[in-house]
Amino acid sequence: MTRSLTILSLYPRQLGINGDSGNVLALATRAGWRGIDVTVVDHNVGDTLPESVDLIHIGSGPRTAQLAVVADLASIAPRLREWKAQGVPVLAIAGGWQLLGSTVTDENGERMPGAGLFPSASVLVAKRAVGEIVLSTENGRVAGFENHGAVTTLEPGAIPLGTVVAGFGNAGAASSDGPEVDGVVDGASIATNLHGPFLPMNPEWADRLLAAALTLRGLDPTLAADERAASVDLAASNARAAIAKRLGL
Repeated sequence: MTRSLTILSLYPRQLGINGDSGNVLALATRAGWRGIDVTVVDHNVGDTLPESVDLIHIGSGPRTAQLAVVADLASIAPRLREWKAQGVPVLAIAGGWQLLGSTVTDENGERMPGAGLFPSASVLVAKRAVGEIVLSTENGRVAGFENHGAVTTLEPGAIPLGTVVAGFGNAGAASSDGPEVDGVVDGASIATNLHGPFLPMNPEWADRLLAAALTLRGLDPTLAADERAASVDLAASNARAAIAKRLGL
């Protein structure tokens, strides 16, 4: 049986800064190397959702871009929540993650409901968290670049993506009394503040998302070894090591 996946890319025109569109490219490319056919469906404001999807991605963007998609996101949120509840993996990055949480509170204290896909709430702040970041996760160290102006709080029981070894993470540029965390892992879904983009820099997480999508379809989730993937993985490992070195780790 031919293995095939449909990836839904939400608002790539507005929410694609800091190379976030590279996450979709990484997923499609790594799947193709393993003989998996991938269809990428871009959803922009006013578009109709496809009948079904196997994986969802949303990137980040400035506040003006986020506000430009809020109304459309609210209209499709029930379907997105339904897909996620069924096990469709979602990858959300920084500003896109904020929109998919429970609420976003702006600098004036005005609270806006989020799409409700992730157990998190964000408060926008004036001071941005900008710089390279390294996390300790269940899949080893991950690294990337963060550029966000929000403090994001996880709901009780939510599992973070990892512990911050160097950088800011969910607390943003605010001070923290203890080890900070970044992101959240919610079932098969992942949210994080890491750009870079995240998946090319940390390909193990790309393969994890692909395997989850294949499993949900009832397909063999095995991702065969591939020389091209191995070469990219080595380059990603070297890039993470270079970030760690620059951060004195």
